[in-house]
Formats: sequence, structure tokens, C-alpha cells
Amino acid sequence: MANLTNPMIARGMTRSGKIVVADKALFDDHRLRMNSKGSHREALREAITFANFVETHEVYIHKAMELGTTPYNLAITDWFGAPKVLEIDVDGWTGEVGQTIRVKARDNVMVARVTVVIRDSNENVLETGEALPSAEDSAWWHYTTQWQIHMTPFPTVEAIAEDLPGNTDSFAIS
Repeated sequence: MANLTNPMIARGMTRSGKIVVADKALFDDHRLRMNSKGSHREALREAITFANFVETHEVYIHKAMELGTTPYNLAITDWFGAPKVLEIDVDGWTGEVGQTIRVKARDNVMVARVTVVIRDSNENVLETGEALPSAEDSAWWHYTTQWQIHMTPFPTVEAIAEDLPGNTDSFAIS
């Protein structure tokens, strides 16, 4: 019999023993609100639902084997951990069309996407778009500029990283 007082072991069962079935999307824009009553319990329920949904996905299976854990436990950990934008490299960017801005981002499982936003000094968005991973298993992402950008004053370049559960982190330079 499952230990129902430990939600990590219950794996989708309620305390009364009922099995929970949910159609939770892989990317969820509705994240935990820490100031609401019962938010920790609800966050754990959502994490369990997510883990049940993705524990058979290849990325979780391969990463779990690599780390010596289970895909389910890895998915729970991934739900509660956000990716991290580590660096934005604009050394080769002079504001011309077709140049590359590099972003370094990491997550405990996988960074699913990186978005680059370029703003002027008044915070107006000049350009935005998705970066592409430079290579499999690399932390570097490349964004190719689409528009001519005036470099005086230097614009703000923001990178937003998102992982599989939908957690985000951003970092900006100006």
C-alpha cells in the first residue's frame, strides 16, 4: 500500500486514495502564487500532475538515467526549479541585420526556449524573437537580428529562458 501521507510516494493519488487524472499541458503559464492560502499543497499537486504526465518523455528518461534518479523525481525537481540565464554575449553585434547575439542558459533538465528582446532607452521594443540552440547539449543559444538597431545609446538586450514546466528566468544588459 502506498504511503499516502507522503505526496511524493502517492504519485497522483489523493490522501483518500483516489487516483487523480489531469490533462495538464507541458507548458503552463499559470505558476505558483506563494501568498495564497494552501499554495504549497496546490504547488505539490501541480508538480505531481506534471511529473505523471512527463515521466515517460524521452528527455526525462535519458536525463534521469544520466543522474541516477527516476524520471518522476526529476520532473518534480524540474517543476520547482527555474532555468538560469548566465550570460548575454553581444561582442560581435554592431546593430546590423543578420548578426548574432549569443545567450548562455542552463536548467537542471533542459532549457526549452530562449527569447531575446531588444529595447531602446525608452523601453520601447525594437525587436524580439526566439533564439536557436547552438548545438545539442550546449548551454549556448544564438539569436540572429532581423532589424537595423541604432547603438547610441546602447539598447537593452534581455534574454528570457524557459524550461519544460514553464518556469522562466530573465537577464538584461544595457
